[in-house]
Amino acid sequence: MQPPASATVAQSASLKAKLGHYHNLKTLADKLNEIALRLGPDASTPAVQAALKTTPMDVHPDSAYHSEVGGSTSVDSFINRQGGLLSPYSHLSLTGLSDAMAVRSQAHPLGNLGGALSWPVPLSADEQQRLRTRTLDYTDPLGQKQPLKHTTGGILEFLRHRTPLAAEALTSPGATLNALVSSPEAQSLGHALQEQMQGIATDSSSLDYLLAAVILQLDPESITAPQRNNVAGFDLADDSLRGKSAAQIVDALRQHLVAQGKTSPELAGAAAQLLLAGRAPVFLVKDIPDSVTFGSPAWVNLAIAATMVDAHIPGRVANMSFAAVMLEAEHASGADVNMTNTAQRNALIDWGTANGLLEKKAEHLYASDELNNLVTRFSERQSVMLAASEAFDKDIPSRKAMALAELKQRFPDKEALFEEPLIRVTHMPGGDIRRRNQVPGVHSLLDVAMMDVGPDAVYGSRDSRIPVGALNANPEFGVATAFESQFKQVIEEKKNAVGTYIKHLISQLPADDRKNFEYGNVSFYQNHAHKLGLGLFSDKTELPKGEELLVRIERGGVTTAYEIDFNAGAIRSIPQWQAQPGSSRKANIVSETKVFTPSAGQTTLDTEQTPPGDSPSDTFASPRVQLIADAFVEHINLDDPAIKQQARGLTTDDNIRNRSDMIENFLLDLVPLRSAINHFRNGNIAEGLIDLSLDAFGIVTAGVGAAGKVVKIAGTTVSAATKVARSAKVIGMATFGAFNPLSGAGDLAVGGARLAGGGLKFLGAKGAQGVNALRGASGRYDLLKAASNEHGVVATGTVKIGEHSIDGAAVLKNGQWYAFDAEKMRAYGGPLQGFAPTTVSAKGQINQSFTDWLYKKLAGEIQSPEGPPTVLGQYAPKEFENELKRAQRPEKVSDFNAGYANGDPHKVPGFSSDSTILELQMLVSRGWLGAEDVGTLVKQIERKKVRLIQEGFTLFQRDIHAVGGTLTPMPQEFYLSQVNLASPGECAGIANTLALSMQSGQETTYLGNMFKAAADPRDPVATQFIRTLRSFHEAVKHVDTFHMGKQPRQIPYHQIATELTDASPPRSLRIATKDHALLAGVMVRDDKPVWFYFDPNFGMAQFDSAEAMKNGLERTLNRGTSPFQHRAYGTNPGTPEYQVSYFESGDMQFYRDSAQVHRIASVPL
Repeated sequence: MQPPASATVAQSASLKAKLGHYHNLKTLADKLNEIALRLGPDASTPAVQAALKTTPMDVHPDSAYHSEVGGSTSVDSFINRQGGLLSPYSHLSLTGLSDAMAVRSQAHPLGNLGGALSWPVPLSADEQQRLRTRTLDYTDPLGQKQPLKHTTGGILEFLRHRTPLAAEALTSPGATLNALVSSPEAQSLGHALQEQMQGIATDSSSLDYLLAAVILQLDPESITAPQRNNVAGFDLADDSLRGKSAAQIVDALRQHLVAQGKTSPELAGAAAQLLLAGRAPVFLVKDIPDSVTFGSPAWVNLAIAATMVDAHIPGRVANMSFAAVMLEAEHASGADVNMTNTAQRNALIDWGTANGLLEKKAEHLYASDELNNLVTRFSERQSVMLAASEAFDKDIPSRKAMALAELKQRFPDKEALFEEPLIRVTHMPGGDIRRRNQVPGVHSLLDVAMMDVGPDAVYGSRDSRIPVGALNANPEFGVATAFESQFKQVIEEKKNAVGTYIKHLISQLPADDRKNFEYGNVSFYQNHAHKLGLGLFSDKTELPKGEELLVRIERGGVTTAYEIDFNAGAIRSIPQWQAQPGSSRKANIVSETKVFTPSAGQTTLDTEQTPPGDSPSDTFASPRVQLIADAFVEHINLDDPAIKQQARGLTTDDNIRNRSDMIENFLLDLVPLRSAINHFRNGNIAEGLIDLSLDAFGIVTAGVGAAGKVVKIAGTTVSAATKVARSAKVIGMATFGAFNPLSGAGDLAVGGARLAGGGLKFLGAKGAQGVNALRGASGRYDLLKAASNEHGVVATGTVKIGEHSIDGAAVLKNGQWYAFDAEKMRAYGGPLQGFAPTTVSAKGQINQSFTDWLYKKLAGEIQSPEGPPTVLGQYAPKEFENELKRAQRPEKVSDFNAGYANGDPHKVPGFSSDSTILELQMLVSRGWLGAEDVGTLVKQIERKKVRLIQEGFTLFQRDIHAVGGTLTPMPQEFYLSQVNLASPGECAGIANTLALSMQSGQETTYLGNMFKAAADPRDPVATQFIRTLRSFHEAVKHVDTFHMGKQPRQIPYHQIATELTDASPPRSLRIATKDHALLAGVMVRDDKPVWFYFDPNFGMAQFDSAEAMKNGLERTLNRGTSPFQHRAYGTNPGTPEYQVSYFESGDMQFYRDSAQVHRIASVPL
């Protein structure tokens, strides 16, 4: 494929300018934030305005704004030149605009870099294959390099041949990719591909095709066998990646791409970025903590959050930090329920398969029971980790703190005396003064509360400030008992938490290491040490044992050793010799490694076991892993009496009894409570003004003071589950509902594996969103009209995807429909096949409304008629047609158009607002009106016809919907009002042509052709269509010719339904009244029979059951769509009869120009 010599490269500058603009928005966001911090929350409007004017900001040299102002401008000037931005006037508006600009700046001009594969309706598999073939055949237009297919390293390396990369372009994969696709060589290739694919030319079309081409070259397997987690033959969900960080997995992908010869080592990063941006953006999130690894519950939450954020603004996630993504999670998940469900489903499946809870298979094969059981398991796992995280957060009870709290409540005015030793305590058992027993020492109120001497205590003091009377009246404080209970509970919770974390660490190890822990012969060792004394008797002092637990495992004849380091949050491989008995001495310090035998489970762990199979197992829930976790809990000895004594604190009585010695000699930090908890947090991951913390499970929390800010940012209240979990401080934790199984139907036909939403259902939802956006909340189609002002003719309707139809929008260019992206307001892709418009706007006017029949091509709003119309498709005088042609002659057409556009009908002699359509046609037929008056009356005739269509269609639609049918509107009055206003109707030709089109399943094409012809009847192709249909109608319009040579049968209406119930599809039955032609039948769609009924005055009704069809015909053929009842045959009004005959393709032999009819029935205009 040789590109045109004049291929445009304008998009190169466009991309650079957009990147520069986004950089400016980031600078603006930073400056606004600086101003907000500097002025504070109480900033006045004058102060804010002054700061905006005096604060400078740099302007990126690649941005268009740089050519206007140079390298610097004021913040105020930049805001005012953007258009649509309101200048801040307060602290709140400063931070609000800063946040909004930060969000915009994080996007990428090319979205998620998927190009044509990320269009609302992406390239089909056939188009993808064709694009890849065209790409490989591409030849350097200057002849300086061999054809692309022979280039080692693929397209990216081919582009680099002509694009030497500057130093700044090599700073990151993203920068490298931007430089390559902005190059003239890239633009030349993209433009050539667009033309070869017959794509509509837009400001992004070349890059869209280029990006898709690069992806398909890297990942050709996805064309015929797309899989969600498979990228260029690399399985992102492979079991070997469990427990790996995002950076490690991306690096593995880079190595794979190089090893497979798909790109060069220098460009592997850019290739990986391109592939992941559209398929798995979670891997591109910046600053992901080490504790958030693939296969962990924390990864599930991150994957869901990243998918949702990127679905809302494609390409944004790659420029966001982990903290920013998690902060955005709750708000993003509420934006699109269907997308959220899909993201949750995919993330849970990945978690389930990685952890052995779910068999890996095609995703539509998972049953709802499997998925909902998985939801339960995940929720349980997450709850366990939340409980562990909360347990680590809990302070160990302090007897002193509890006593002080009790004292403050009982003696709030005596706080200065709480620790003054002024009280003597005496026991008087049974109240007998002869048996009194004095507690040694002088005590403080704090001592008294902490000791809780008992009910027989008697207090005395020589200091009158001491409330002796109150003390003796109520001598018990209850602190000691409460402390014992709380301490025991907290220690147990912390034991469980430590065990949970150890299981989590083991579950995140590589596959072979996990198997060692689960199935190997396990033994434990501890590091001890003592200090030798200098005396004659060689006394020694025991030193605290090592915090790490050493593990020696034998499996399959291989010995491995590990060190479980709780404080570092790691399990590390160590040399075997370190995990075996031994000793060493350095100076007077003797170090020993001793066997540690836990009190339970060692017998089980001494026996090597055989894995049940090759599939992953749920390591976290393994009974043997639980025993290892229990052993570690026992190893750190949280039951050490010294811990409790530290929490008890010292009273005067304790000091007298010399209990302080064991405390003074005990180094608490060597027990994994304080030190472990301090290390357990991975530090501050502040994002903006909000302080976030991350525990070792990957659970993100906001500080108490920041919780309100997080809720405000999320724009919604936190869920009940989150409140329970962490008092409204947990950030980004997903909550799940029930899942239903995927149908799988049609997904592969649309490249479903490329879609975040998973195929046809996702496309349908996106298409509906686009149509709803064009319609608007008010139903006025303001956005559709705005789009048509720029693009000419834009319509909403249905698009064919394989055998399915989805809602969509399209723009009409050169007689072809092209898909229209309502979000980006631009057309894309190649010509659509089978687009059926419903609501159409031309140059800002809704002039062809197939949905609600507003006819706003005419000036002003349509007023409802005083009474229901009573005429439909009545006779039109021949003279009317002649006068219409005369008024539209070249020398008079300007006057005709002026009357049509601006004429006042009340100034036309003989006009009355009560005139019927026929009366107005007769008025024109008299021949004495000028061309301007004719144009004025034609407009009124069109208006009255639209009113007629409105009334009739609404009633017809009501009848069809009442029986569960669907309706595709196509009233001939609309078509004829555009192509031949004087026509009395072409129902016979329209019905027979529809029957012909349905023989080959092309009815949507045929109905779409009718609209195209009506949209631009002067187009030569449309003119031919109009002429062919009109001629065919003339040949079949009579009662004896409508049935095309067949002898019709006259049968009652209910027999029609009976015959079609038993008919073998496809089958079409012509139905004739005395003055109208109809069609009914049965066809096959999606391997199911679908019954239909077509009235050319309204459109085609479809029913998914014979019963619904029967009920529909009861309403339309018997009662009729009041007040437009058919003029049926028969003598019994309660049982109307019709003349019928079955249509066969051989009937077309009756007509001499059948080839042309075949063409308009099946070939898109």
